[in-house]
Amino acid sequence: MEYYQFQDALQAVLTATIPLSAAQRRRIGEICEAVLLARSSQIAWLARRLVHSTHKDSRVQWLSRMLTRDYLHQDYVYGPFVKYILSQSYWPQMHVLMDRTVFSNHETDLLSISVNFRKRAIPIAWTFMDHGMSDIDLQRQLINRCHQLLPEETPVIFHGDNEFGSVRLMQYVRHLGWDFIVGQSSKNYYRSYPDGIWQLFGSLPVTKTQAVYKAQVEVTKKYQYGLVNIFGFYKPRFGKKTRKQNIIYCATSLPITPMLRRVGHRRWGVECQFQDMKSSGWNVQNCDISHPKRREGLLNVLNLCYLWATCLGRWLCKTSQRHCVDAKPDRRLSLFRMGWDWLVNQYSTKQKCPVLLTLYP
Repeated sequence: MEYYQFQDALQAVLTATIPLSAAQRRRIGEICEAVLLARSSQIAWLARRLVHSTHKDSRVQWLSRMLTRDYLHQDYVYGPFVKYILSQSYWPQMHVLMDRTVFSNHETDLLSISVNFRKRAIPIAWTFMDHGMSDIDLQRQLINRCHQLLPEETPVIFHGDNEFGSVRLMQYVRHLGWDFIVGQSSKNYYRSYPDGIWQLFGSLPVTKTQAVYKAQVEVTKKYQYGLVNIFGFYKPRFGKKTRKQNIIYCATSLPITPMLRRVGHRRWGVECQFQDMKSSGWNVQNCDISHPKRREGLLNVLNLCYLWATCLGRWLCKTSQRHCVDAKPDRRLSLFRMGWDWLVNQYSTKQKCPVLLTLYP
């Protein structure tokens, strides 16, 4: 593994993964450096960290122009970057997570698809949409983009909540050769195959201490899709300090086993990823960018830095260097925060960084 100074290591990482010109990669590197040092997603704060011999207003204008460049797009920047890193890592099985979160001011939502990695998630692809529920066409477009970036012939399990539990999405996921564990509304119907009586998911006799599992059923009266397995378990969920749901219902193509709920629990990695990007990271929920191309360009850079920092955080654990950034007995820093803090320290002390492009298992 080669070691360089912070800026040279960043450029070496970009050169190895992104098929753009040297000038374009240099500009992306400058923005990445500002993102890693600024701890913010606001343009004014990022401009403060740009190493330009100009006034702040000029740096703000330069950054605003750069973020709208056509080459600063997922297909040219983050897509090749994440595809290369996933191909260099060992994946006996991949857990693909789809979820939606508020991006700014309850006007714009971020619909993303990620891969679970050690209780967190690695973003693969995303799209912006108006605040509200996503539709099947948008979901399938995003899954198709993700499918092109994943290593071939790797088993995949798709995870999603009620929003992504439609029969049409189950059919599309199975068409790709993936398994699934997706949420179901308590108002959806199921019946035992072949001639059971249609019943509501909400009628499953779930208690606080007892989950319910049913094999070989059809779901929804409209599609009568099957055969799938279903289960329900008690798990209160809260939103804005009010209880939204007590029992979670799921449908799956996987066989019913004692480990099924633990497998399904991997979906929560995407919630931790959103926390890393929001309150524990760059506070993207307070982003002051409304221009679509500028917003897309910024998220490309943020996710690129997030993935590189995660690789370094995992490397620190594997090489027994975690104590350099997380020495407390009660360790709570994520891999991303460990890698990020370590990068900032290497920059501040002018020490070397590795050109690391692997997610160690």
